[in-house]
Amino acid sequence: MDEIKKIFAEFIAKIKENPGTLFGLLYPYFLIAIVIVGLYYVANIGNVAINKTPGFVPDTTVIKDLSIQDARTVPPIDIFKMSEPTPELIQKGKELYNKTCASCHNETGAGGGPASVGLNPAPRNFTSPDGWINGRTLSSIYTTLEEGIQGSAMISYNFLTPEERVGLAQYIRTEFIKDPPKDSKNDLEALNQLYNLSKGMKVPAQIPVSAAMKIVISEANQKTKKMNDVVTQINDNRTNPSSQLFIYICKDEKLAVSSLINSSEWKQSENNLMNFMTINVNQNGFNGRVFDLSNSELNELYNYLKKI
Repeated sequence: MDEIKKIFAEFIAKIKENPGTLFGLLYPYFLIAIVIVGLYYVANIGNVAINKTPGFVPDTTVIKDLSIQDARTVPPIDIFKMSEPTPELIQKGKELYNKTCASCHNETGAGGGPASVGLNPAPRNFTSPDGWINGRTLSSIYTTLEEGIQGSAMISYNFLTPEERVGLAQYIRTEFIKDPPKDSKNDLEALNQLYNLSKGMKVPAQIPVSAAMKIVISEANQKTKKMNDVVTQINDNRTNPSSQLFIYICKDEKLAVSSLINSSEWKQSENNLMNFMTINVNQNGFNGRVFDLSNSELNELYNYLKKI
């Protein structure tokens, strides 16, 4: 025991004389500890890098139904001729601007009109060259008037004729834009093809999808009710020879009646009825016995089906 104390005392004395001795003794252990920590990190780097808290991604999806639009005819224009402003075109554009645009963009074109209060983003300052989303060329402004700008108060002005939109664009470019950039021939050709300007078009009426679905469901329900009523009528009169004949040539009575309801061509003649039943036999609810119908049976069946 005394020997151990003596050795320990000598060790402490050496450390006091030379403190670096302690670092030299402990250095290998520090090195081993660092290596162990490094190996542990490398072995678990996949888990260390995992973000266990799911990121929050805000849902910015905006679901909008179609708007109601009447059917309309869009007259053709020659965008190449109208690419150069004329006094008549500018005057027409000025009248439209004062009626439809000045309330937001101001009569000066600098924005800040009475209807612009609270709008975010604020209506375009036409006198400034900065921040134009679609650009300042004729084709770019026409595109804005045609499609509007999503996320802003700038709606589509496609209720105006193409000529009116060109006039409006030319007035804005002439009155408010200093040195407006000109369209290339390719720009005008692309605009012409995109909106069929030289051909014009007929735009069909449009209703919201929700309203269209209600109409479709209503019509389907009416046809289903009619089909069930006819099938019930046929089966309630099984003693009727005509009813018996119809049941005899049916593979599926409901499908056969539904096929008849959804077509009116067969009503034009007995031959049309025969063709209707035989062309898609086994798929339209009828069976192969329709091929064996005599002329008198076909006549009886035709008159019977037209009544019900």
